Amino acid sequence: MTSPRDEIDEWLEGGVTPLNPPPGSLDRIRRRARQRKTTQAMFTAAGCAVLLAAAVSVPQLLAAGHPSARSTAPAIGSIASSAGTTPGRSTSQSPGQALGKGTQLSQRTHLSTTTSGTVPPRHFRPTSVTIVGTGTGGLVGAVIGQAGPPCATKDCTSLAGTSTYGASWYGVSAPVAPGPDGSTGLSQLRFTNLLDGWAFGPGLYETSGGGWPWVKESTYGQRVIDVEAAGDSALAIFATCSGTGPDYAADCTNFALYSSVAGSSSWTPVTVPAGYLSTGQASSASLVISDGTTGYLLTPSGAVLRGPVSGGTWTLAGQAPCKPGAAQLSGAPASAQLAASPSQLLLACDGSTDRTVLYTSANGAHWQSVSVVPATAPATSLASAAAGQVVLATGTGIYYSATGGTTWAAASFGDSGAPADGFSYVGMTTASQGVAVPADSALGEIFVTSDGGRTWTASPITG
Repeated sequence: MTSPRDEIDEWLEGGVTPLNPPPGSLDRIRRRARQRKTTQAMFTAAGCAVLLAAAVSVPQLLAAGHPSARSTAPAIGSIASSAGTTPGRSTSQSPGQALGKGTQLSQRTHLSTTTSGTVPPRHFRPTSVTIVGTGTGGLVGAVIGQAGPPCATKDCTSLAGTSTYGASWYGVSAPVAPGPDGSTGLSQLRFTNLLDGWAFGPGLYETSGGGWPWVKESTYGQRVIDVEAAGDSALAIFATCSGTGPDYAADCTNFALYSSVAGSSSWTPVTVPAGYLSTGQASSASLVISDGTTGYLLTPSGAVLRGPVSGGTWTLAGQAPCKPGAAQLSGAPASAQLAASPSQLLLACDGSTDRTVLYTSANGAHWQSVSVVPATAPATSLASAAAGQVVLATGTGIYYSATGGTTWAAASFGDSGAPADGFSYVGMTTASQGVAVPADSALGEIFVTSDGGRTWTASPITG
């Protein structure tokens, strides 16, 4: 005789299929968590500042004040550089310690308007730089790179921060990852405020705590070759590539545009006109943000797409006077450098005769030739932060113009001169302040300017 069973017991023992949460619930939870994290970080930073003030003296070149963790000031970022060596120029010898995997995890250091209290690793090899506003008139910067030998583990990716625009540096927690190697590793950095940032190229990590913790994000089997951010919005170029080693962005044939929001660990495809982001030949693409609201994408065919940074539908703006061509080591185009000034778009095109021609456009629809830059090597990066200002990095040095590109002059680097291999990136934060990354990361330094790009000074990444 079988025992009678209670119907409720049978129901409880059966399989249960959980219901999905309402749309948008996860993003709301993330935003609330970030708000709590911001409040906690502000109280923690205030307490640390009191403790550190008695023990550490840091040169302050920026205005003091209590920072706003999330600033609406635009961020600038850079592309990666080569890890080769340059004859005739010594490698930086930092007194700091090499950071191994365990040390990085235990430090839990963040971007700060003063200092984190730690030092960068020895022989730091910077490959990318990003600068953000504090919301109170100050600026905070960070570099990503590899801790040079010796390094405790294969995951040597490291970060350093500065609250003095390169006059001094401190350690910041980095994602536990190696340098770029085919489809894995990291080489580039982009922050949009003191808390929200992305490490990428070709992998992708996100932080909403100013450097701790870092969350690895899915790239859907692709490689991330560019990330640009403004406010709480971010755009990224994902690509299908077959490059190996540090040349991770080589042989890319299919590209896609994605969007995300600060603090989120997911990316959403952006709708773009069909046929512009797939090509049968190896190529590259370039992305810039203008006025914090409008993005521009230079496609492999030279077509320029335009759309909202928030990720809505994009449209065709026009045709650029040149194609981006093959990729540099970082994924940035080797034949066309795109930038956005406060009033217009700028495009530097390298022609078959090794001449660099500057073009301008109001909105990407029509382009006007301005001048031929008197550079002796191909252009690598283009920047502007003020009307009439244009700064161009090349394989031998930096050129600047205060006349919108109609006239040019070679920048000065003092007695040491420019790095032999030139620069992989230049960016202007303000009309006067700018940063540049040497193509040879083994130099262990970036360069800074305080006069609009006319003169540059080396800033070793040391403690």
